[in-house]
Amino acid sequence: MNRRSECCHYHPSLDELLADEVMEPVLRSAGLDQHELREMMVATARRIEDRDRRVVADGDTV
Repeated sequence: MNRRSECCHYHPSLDELLADEVMEPVLRSAGLDQHELREMMVATARRIEDRDRRVVADGDTV
């Protein structure tokens, strides 16, 4: 990727994404609220990190 295109990409934070007005009806249709989605994402990230640590500890590659 060239540097020009990399410098122009904006990566919003989770807080910014959850604050977006489009997210409320999307979350509502999924039966979630902002807090529940955040908790789900944190739990998923922890499971992935734990799995990666186990794989590395066993000498395998991720």
